[in-house]
Amino acid sequence: MRDWHELVNSENDAREKFFAHLLRKPCTRQQAKEYLSRMKLPESLLDEAEEAGLIDDAAYARLFVDGHVSWGNAKISYELGMRGVSRENIRLALDDADDESDRARDIADGLRRSGLEERKIRARLMSRGFSGRAVNEAVRE
Repeated sequence: MRDWHELVNSENDAREKFFAHLLRKPCTRQQAKEYLSRMKLPESLLDEAEEAGLIDDAAYARLFVDGHVSWGNAKISYELGMRGVSRENIRLALDDADDESDRARDIADGLRRSGLEERKIRARLMSRGFSGRAVNEAVRE
């Protein structure tokens, strides 16, 4: 049987390992839970990390949206959903983002300047998850 000092040290080591991971790589609550499971660390660390502000799905969603301006709302929503972000946090993050049509238009303008034909521009935007409305507005101009 392990003595009290060994137990405390192993719990502190687990906590430090988990927090260091969160500082290196921001993640959602679901991703953090999966990491804890993979590393066989106690799930009780999740709440502590949230209280410390190391896990924040709403902030993660906003940062994700800001970092994926070349993606449409559908692709962003799908990817965030796969990471365990709630529909409400996804909606709020997308509401704060630049308009999807403006993002599609910027991409379409760049593709047009490179000589890509309209059909291919349309296909490229659709494959990036832009809505039909945003694609139509972007290629019309």
